[in-house]
Amino acid sequence: MANSDFSVRPMAVGAEITGLTPGRETDPQVAAALRAAWREHGILLFRGVDSIDYHLSLSRAFGELELHPYPELRSDLHPLLIELGGSKRPPAYVYDGKDLRINRIPFHRDTAYTPELCKGAMLRMVTPTAEEGETLFADTARAWDGLPDDLKRRLEGLETKATIRIDYSGKTPAGALWQTMRPATEAEYPREKQTLVHNSSVIDRYPSVVHPAVLQHPDTGRKCLLISPSYVDSFLGLDQAESDALLAAVTEHMTRPDYVYRHKWTANDAIIWDNFRFMHAATGHKTEDERFGLRTTLANPYNTGRYFDADAKAMTPDFAD
Repeated sequence: MANSDFSVRPMAVGAEITGLTPGRETDPQVAAALRAAWREHGILLFRGVDSIDYHLSLSRAFGELELHPYPELRSDLHPLLIELGGSKRPPAYVYDGKDLRINRIPFHRDTAYTPELCKGAMLRMVTPTAEEGETLFADTARAWDGLPDDLKRRLEGLETKATIRIDYSGKTPAGALWQTMRPATEAEYPREKQTLVHNSSVIDRYPSVVHPAVLQHPDTGRKCLLISPSYVDSFLGLDQAESDALLAAVTEHMTRPDYVYRHKWTANDAIIWDNFRFMHAATGHKTEDERFGLRTTLANPYNTGRYFDADAKAMTPDFAD
């Protein structure tokens, strides 16, 4: 859909929107053109999103917004925002025996630990780090297109069992950005600096779920690899060794450089991504650096999954309030 209010600059993966005047996103025709560009490219980058009001308004051009299902991340600045970094500092870990970092997260899809897959999200970086702190986005529709036919046939009809992860200590999950990982010692990163506290109740809150390995996108009809590597326990019907080998092979394919966009943030950059199509990861940053982002969540998730335990739904609390 052509529109004179902005330009679309395709990138190797995704596209950048330029020339959009704040406020024009509320015009129905402009919003429709933005959504058309989003459907085509899956990721849109905006520069100069310099206020919460503009962030919320721009997000709404792509649909209604909803509360994020993880209440600990919600921001006091606005109920429809979650905070990443800032005062919500997670534990620090030492990666590959030498890199002390926080906020390093392996490849995943948002809310893939629930039966309903989040439609998308817009992250605005208020305070970027001078070094590191990048976000990686992997296009699983292009990855599907590039899969060998024998792997396509093998994956269609398969399902994955997935469980939320809040601590990867001692593990190197598929899609990780490290080979080894251990918690920082008290001397390396005092506990008093950690403000985002997780506990076992978080896992109890989100029982294991089952999702198909392949998703037909509800808006575009394109097939995508609906695999969130950091949450996957196994492919149903395969023994663990066979499942682990398949997950590793598919994840290696999905994260090939030609399918991945790596974004180095500057202040007030905002990126909206299609969560049905893209998975993402965070490279993390040094403990002394500050990084603060705010993120909206698009409503109307896709109920692609089910609880692994049929009785789990009755035990799951509602965090809508």
